[in-house]
Amino acid sequence: MNSEKQEKQAARKAGFYIAVLVLAVAVVLSVALCIYAANKPSVPTGKDDTEIINPDDGKKDDNKQNEEPVVKPVLFNLPIEGSVAMAYSEVPVYNETLGRFAAHKAIDYKAESGTKVVAVYEGTVTEVTESVTKGVSVKIDHGNGLFTVYNSIEPGENIKVGTTVAAGDKIGIVSDTNRQEAKTGAHLHFETIENGKLIDPAKYFVAESK
Repeated sequence: MNSEKQEKQAARKAGFYIAVLVLAVAVVLSVALCIYAANKPSVPTGKDDTEIINPDDGKKDDNKQNEEPVVKPVLFNLPIEGSVAMAYSEVPVYNETLGRFAAHKAIDYKAESGTKVVAVYEGTVTEVTESVTKGVSVKIDHGNGLFTVYNSIEPGENIKVGTTVAAGDKIGIVSDTNRQEAKTGAHLHFETIENGKLIDPAKYFVAESK
């Protein structure tokens, strides 16, 4: 009887140890599988699934919307090759022809009759008129309320209302038909109008923005 009990106890112990061993092996295998799965190299698919975020994305469109249009500076060419006979002056100056003081809101360029007169800036001819005092005048619209007027000239045959000119294009020649400044001799009486007001043309002989 004692021997049977001992055999049964030994069998139980053996079964217990076997169960513990099996459990330990199972745990080891589970851990090994987890480690393998974690370190398993990925198979390349040929596509780059990585999303690259550009920090500037979203800013470019905003910058475009905030960009201000480029403003082209206005710079006049000289209308004629000649010296200045009288500068622009809002202070009254003496007019020898009229025998009185008056503002001189223009620049007079002294030149011989027949001297070429050119457009100081691109634009469109809006007026070709003739008066007893100023002779023949050509008015050019340069846009944005800016005009130039060339008094006492003989305009070219192609210079008519609607004619488009570029800076430096010939628009006529100097004449001596300006009777209100006859004692000055042949010259170009050059005016600049900005938003309906006569201004000093010298403003546009340096870079200015419209």
